Amino acid sequence: MNTTILRQLSLLSQALSKPLHTQLLNYIEKRHPKRDSAEFLKYLNIYAAFIFSQGKQNFSAIEILNNENTFKAHTDQFIGFIYCESNNLSPNSKSGIALPLHRMMCDLAKANQIHIEPQSFSGTKINDYAQHCIESYQSLERNEEKLTYLNGWSVTSQERKAVLVDLDFLYVKYGQAFTDKIHDALKRYALTQKTNSLKTNIEKITSLLETTSTLDMKATVESFELLLSEKYVQSTFYKAYQLQFSECLVKGNDLVNFNKMFNHSLDVYTSVFINTKLYPAPLKAFIAPTMLSVKNPPSFSTGGKISELEKMRWFADIPLHIKDEQAIAVIETRIERDMNILKTAFIEHFNQLKQRQERNKTFIESSIVKPLEGNQGCRKGNNKGSESYPIGEHYLDNTIATFYHYGINGYKGTYKNFLGFKGKTEQLIEELNLPTNATLFTLTALLVMEHPKITPSWLQKLQLFNENGKLTGYRQVGEQFILTSEKARRGRNLAQQDVILNEFSKSIVDFIVEHTQIAREHLKTIGDPNWKFLLLTCTLNKTVKPSKGGQLYKSAELVRIVSKRLNDNAALPLEYDVSAHELDIIASITTHRAIRRHRGLQIYLETRSQSAVADALGHKEVNQDLLDTYLPKPLMEFFTERVIRQFQKAIIFEAMKESPYLLDAVNMSYEELEEFLANHGLNDIPDLNAATFDKAASQQAEQSIFDSVVFTVTVPLLQLLISIKTIIDNDNDASRFNALVQHWYQSATYLFKCIEKADFDNDDILDMYQEAKNSPLDHTIIEGVLSC
Repeated sequence: MNTTILRQLSLLSQALSKPLHTQLLNYIEKRHPKRDSAEFLKYLNIYAAFIFSQGKQNFSAIEILNNENTFKAHTDQFIGFIYCESNNLSPNSKSGIALPLHRMMCDLAKANQIHIEPQSFSGTKINDYAQHCIESYQSLERNEEKLTYLNGWSVTSQERKAVLVDLDFLYVKYGQAFTDKIHDALKRYALTQKTNSLKTNIEKITSLLETTSTLDMKATVESFELLLSEKYVQSTFYKAYQLQFSECLVKGNDLVNFNKMFNHSLDVYTSVFINTKLYPAPLKAFIAPTMLSVKNPPSFSTGGKISELEKMRWFADIPLHIKDEQAIAVIETRIERDMNILKTAFIEHFNQLKQRQERNKTFIESSIVKPLEGNQGCRKGNNKGSESYPIGEHYLDNTIATFYHYGINGYKGTYKNFLGFKGKTEQLIEELNLPTNATLFTLTALLVMEHPKITPSWLQKLQLFNENGKLTGYRQVGEQFILTSEKARRGRNLAQQDVILNEFSKSIVDFIVEHTQIAREHLKTIGDPNWKFLLLTCTLNKTVKPSKGGQLYKSAELVRIVSKRLNDNAALPLEYDVSAHELDIIASITTHRAIRRHRGLQIYLETRSQSAVADALGHKEVNQDLLDTYLPKPLMEFFTERVIRQFQKAIIFEAMKESPYLLDAVNMSYEELEEFLANHGLNDIPDLNAATFDKAASQQAEQSIFDSVVFTVTVPLLQLLISIKTIIDNDNDASRFNALVQHWYQSATYLFKCIEKADFDNDDILDMYQEAKNSPLDHTIIEGVLSC
């Protein structure tokens, strides 16, 4: 059994019943709350493999839960299975797997009033219990075919390294013999390839074969090999190309790279199967389309998708009865509140950093530097033999002076102990005021708030100096101070993007330069070219430039950083009453990209101008697709849903306005209902008859009593309108339906006449109309509703 490949074996998913799988997973999670879900599933897959090897499917454990001896024997055999069949594991790994799985079985036994003794396992030897389990398992009959399946498939490279191959799709569909045939061909090919290229090529060829198997409707070896025959293999692989291309489009993957990879898979197929005469060459050459990449393609910074938490913060619980302008004001207030809370907390931290920096300058100039050696002895006037040079958290002045004298990695032993901060590294780094992810996030977040055109990648690429040491990324032009970096997605010609700083943002940049100076000097001394960049972090012993995917930009790390800032009560704005839970939510959605989203929507609500937003976000032009990432799509989705709910409430009111249960049905107070009807009620439905609609729909009509009628067209709406029109057309007494039904009958008549006109050219609506006609609703049910 190869434990690393079990998750790829689809037959194991049928071994355990769903209730048992869920129950066992719950036991493992409770026992090991700090481990990840992948490890939980790894354990369950091993148990599923044991059940599968015994020829059982959909195993519910009922047969072993009714008898204590049977359960104990089953558990012992399972542990023996782990020791006997996990050939790829070391003894220590086997014991590491056996222990949690035995505990899992103990929990299952306890839940069913069965007692089994917890056992221990040795990582270096097989103890008595493990030996008993091995003997118990060896007494069972072995199913060699199933055990072979549990080993999965692998091939050996030219460098004699094993590479896993996923052939499960072939085994399940065509059986072991045919899978072995393909596996043997891949093994021969693998011996000619180096490990790295082999891994890539194996993925390509198995992907091609798997797509081909989906084209085989008969699911027999003969039908599959017919698809690979010289007559059909060309068209087979062209169909496989179309399927994979469609999937690539859906996923939004790079099309040029996909095309290149697919064509390479044809080369691998040729090497594995055609050159070895296992399968014939096609009568016509394989179709290998060429796809050229666009030079300087238009590419946009998306800012990431809006999260559900952000939607809740912006749009949740806004009353339906108020005017839409008031709803917008509520959204504005919420965004402004969150941004003010964050900005106030970050500014407080910024001020703390500046104060600590000034304090440290004073300490450096006036305090004692502890020597690297010979620092023990009696101080003057003291006979107790204490340290000659007081240092540590009670002597911050000497500690800080000492560190800045020797610099980063200036002591070859344990630096924190030398500085008197044993076991308190984080506190020491804070007192030294070194640049860290926490300090740089505060500073860069404030920059993004001031200038939302700044993106994480722009920050990460910002070089303060050029190769010659000249200050280029931050310069003065006239009376303006400009920060310069590149935003590659704007295209090569527009990649450089300048940010003109205001007084506050200039003070932030000035501080960052000063804050990172010690890190920059250290990189210079060791010859690391990263000293040129603006953003650098450091510890006591090393300096790094934050990577694009590093913790400075990752939400998981930022939640901890922002939570610490927001939990400083002194830093929060006094005008807001903010709960701890609310602060946790704000922290969880605070990243550079989220701040840009907030600022983008905030600017749009303030200006109602997409040009203003495009300019603020640093886009080279107003592009609707790009702006929709920030706005107004989230806003429009909110108002679309809001209008639908308002319409539903208005319909309920019209239908139930004489009912004593009206207020319960609309879930409003009487005062709210009055306001709702004034703002959103169906008070102005025009008195239009069918003749008026006929005239409006007619091409000869020169004038109409309205300019246009707007419908949000969906298949369900069209189905309902078709039902309404059909019912009233076939009713001998149409007057029995109320005015609202008559209105929608007239609307349906008008809409269908428009759609059925010869020059109607909206294919999407025509398709929806045809689908609605082909799948009508039950008119009897609709008529019953309309008659109420």
